Amino acid sequence: MAFEVEYFTLNTSDASNGYLTLLGPPAIPDNVAMDVVGGTAQALTGDFGVDGSKIRWDSTAFNLHSFMAAGDKVRVIYDRT
Repeated sequence: MAFEVEYFTLNTSDASNGYLTLLGPPAIPDNVAMDVVGGTAQALTGDFGVDGSKIRWDSTAFNLHSFMAAGDKVRVIYDRT
């Protein structure tokens, strides 16, 4: 197992598109952790989703929809092995 930790600062496009693109797809999409820096850990089962290499909150099905804004800092931890 080799954990990848990626940090992002959302720009206007990231916030309006509602997703971030990781360096590669997680080995197990259900084992992805996401934190809003200065906030709290987010739940994969409702706050965001994983689609290939994308971390998504681009639909009203996700609790983060309409809460993420340019300037927000995000940490994503996942296994790429």
